[in-house]
Amino acid sequence: MKGLGRVVANMGFLLQITGLLLILPVAIGLQNGELQSVASLITTCFIAFGIGFVFNAFAERKKLDERTSLWLMILTFSAIPMLLMIPYIWNNVFHSTNIIDLFSNSYFETISGFTTTGFSFVSNPALLPSSLLFYRSLVEFIGGVGFIYILLAFLCPKEDIDGFCETFGIEKIGGSLKILLLTVMLVYTLIVVIFTAIFYYTYSPNLIFASCAAIDILTGGYQPTITAGIGLFQISIIVLMFIGALNFRFHYNLLHLKLHDLLTPEIKLFLVIIAASTVVTSILAWINPFDSLFHVVSMISSTGAEYISVGAMPVSVKIYFMVLMLIGGCAFSMAGGIRIQRIQKLVDAIRGNKDAPTRNELKTIIIFLITFIAFLLLLSYAFSFSGVSMLDSAFEIGSAISTNGVSMGATTITLPVIYKWLLIVAMLVGRIEILTIYKAIRGT
Repeated sequence: MKGLGRVVANMGFLLQITGLLLILPVAIGLQNGELQSVASLITTCFIAFGIGFVFNAFAERKKLDERTSLWLMILTFSAIPMLLMIPYIWNNVFHSTNIIDLFSNSYFETISGFTTTGFSFVSNPALLPSSLLFYRSLVEFIGGVGFIYILLAFLCPKEDIDGFCETFGIEKIGGSLKILLLTVMLVYTLIVVIFTAIFYYTYSPNLIFASCAAIDILTGGYQPTITAGIGLFQISIIVLMFIGALNFRFHYNLLHLKLHDLLTPEIKLFLVIIAASTVVTSILAWINPFDSLFHVVSMISSTGAEYISVGAMPVSVKIYFMVLMLIGGCAFSMAGGIRIQRIQKLVDAIRGNKDAPTRNELKTIIIFLITFIAFLLLLSYAFSFSGVSMLDSAFEIGSAISTNGVSMGATTITLPVIYKWLLIVAMLVGRIEILTIYKAIRGT
């Protein structure tokens, strides 16, 4: 591939930054005397620095164009988890009995976190050493806040920024994309700090547990233990899930006190879907409106939190929830799925109003939808050979491709290895998106 040297060199830079971020869980481990965990984290850190140095030494780091940015992102999401799974292998947190299972389970867990899906093979995360528990959520935060996009933006030349935004679905707000993406990092970090304080008093008086819960719910990845009830903790979770599913334009406008610009057509449609779905779910599942709202927001925000088992709900509710999680949240947010922005553009096209997408935009959306549904059906059919029904198979694959992480009970550590890798592919494609992979291969 033309530009391979640039991809390799810049991958080295990303590896070095990744190694730097591991200092946080290392510090937590040292403070708590978790020597085995610290050893695995330090080893991962040094390997990241070492490989990063080698890549930089053998290839000249130059600015990226659109295609090399695409390839770098694909390789980052698939290759860096190969490194980040080392602590899971080192500590064998899954108690795997053979190397193939250990490797597959560790890569699955890391991909699930990095893509903010939230499937987990760790039976009781609370029993993990504090450093590994925080590390698990840190991997999620790195993938969730678009840390990779931020680094890629700084490596992308100014003249290619518009193409970068279009490819990755990033909405340009203000003059500088790089400043915008740094603001993204700061705003989401501030949100984690605020909700860590809230969860410290409403969930756990353990700062590590509280911060992990805040990261997990914001990014829509792994989930803390949630009990039923209408309390401050449950209400806080709904608010944080909702925040994570909103596009960054909302947060940006709120930060700059542009209150009249908060309710964009995309946000209004998102609110309408949530309100209508809360009523529909309450009737179909025959549960109270609060429980209905909680689970509707969880599904559409790609969070996957539940305190009423979705698997035990009526078939009509399962299908409705599957539709919600495939729709997903707003563009340029933590949520996955098709995204509300694409739905809004289709609505605008049907209505023929002034905000209707151009012919090329509409063509792109239709191609995305066709490939998204085809990929979902193909993988669901393949997953059904694991012994589950086609509906449950579609739910598991749909949960993976929308980075939701809720399961009907089929995605467990006892799942045959081939189906674990099927879910890995679904999670990666769901996070990177099919059109991104297509454009990287085709080069246009």
